[in-house]
Amino acid sequence: MVRESKSPHSSPTFCVQKPNRKWRLVEAYNKLNSATVPAQTPITRKGVLLNNMAGCTLYSAPDLVDGSYQTLMRENGIPLTAVSTPSGMLWQWQVMPQGLSEHPSQFQSFGHPTV
Repeated sequence: MVRESKSPHSSPTFCVQKPNRKWRLVEAYNKLNSATVPAQTPITRKGVLLNNMAGCTLYSAPDLVDGSYQTLMRENGIPLTAVSTPSGMLWQWQVMPQGLSEHPSQFQSFGHPTV
């Protein structure tokens, strides 16, 4: 999921406490997200989806617990996901991490051709 990085880009990481008192690691991609041009991904209307499914004999329900970490990054985008740790190590994601502004639209387009 991650590999060591020598990227010139880096976003900070830190921990936040969840309501259940456990800790969550967070990557702050604020600068990367502000430089990202949003994709224009249309959301398919429910009626269109139902019409496309009419007469189908095979239905699918993907077993994806979390859309994050399920989508592979393009190789040229991997260095942009580099995160620095308090120990000084630099890591980059090979899958799309939580916190990227384009992740929801990318994940939706992943399932769109199946309908």
